[in-house]
Amino acid sequence: MSYSKVLVFDIWADYGHFKKYFANMSPLSFSIPPRTVIAGILGALIGIDKTVNPETFNKNKAFIALKINNEIKKTKMAINNIKADSKKELGGLFKLHKPTNYEFLKDCSYRLFVALHDEDLYRKLKSNLENHSTYYTLNMGISACIANFKYVGEYPIRQIPHDNKRVEIDTIIPSECVDQIDFDRPIELQKAKLPNQMKNNREVTEYREFIYDVKGQSIPLTYNENSEIYALNIKSKDYFIHPM
Repeated sequence: MSYSKVLVFDIWADYGHFKKYFANMSPLSFSIPPRTVIAGILGALIGIDKTVNPETFNKNKAFIALKINNEIKKTKMAINNIKADSKKELGGLFKLHKPTNYEFLKDCSYRLFVALHDEDLYRKLKSNLENHSTYYTLNMGISACIANFKYVGEYPIRQIPHDNKRVEIDTIIPSECVDQIDFDRPIELQKAKLPNQMKNNREVTEYREFIYDVKGQSIPLTYNENSEIYALNIKSKDYFIHPM
């Protein structure tokens, strides 16, 4: 689905935690928020109930692209977890604490490019961004990581034809869209396989692997026919973005 304009805003927090689905004993964090988490952020901004939020922002209804603003930094902290049924044993509540080492992102910041197929939701999102208003409290993955945001603006976008093969992409990009990365300058790349689509019952229906630079630099690359790259201009700077 093609879009002609996007809303752009930055979101950041002192700490963030996007739990890796395969890490149970000692929770580890993805370096970037999965699309499923970003859908939750949009739902918190607009006021979409969590029971219908995942399918409200699936790929057929929402354009979402993500740029890393700050260098990825991680730290670990011990968190005291409490058993969910501990209220039944109030006398032994303190004994039910379980210190667990969590991996957190430090000083995390991202830029989001968002367009919505539903015009009413788009207008509500734009209004709330302009007025720095949210329906629910924003966080970076878990409720303990409260987030802030700043509206950048609304900008027209245009899709880049597939015959223009080389570009410096500013957002994370799916691995299957990249033919070759041009290492003509120092870059530090990582890959992450993220949950990307989810049903309302929380069943993940798509995982997708993304490439990104840990310092948030643009990535010079040659893309292929699987790509969907758009261009826009923000304050005299050209950005090339790819939806998640």
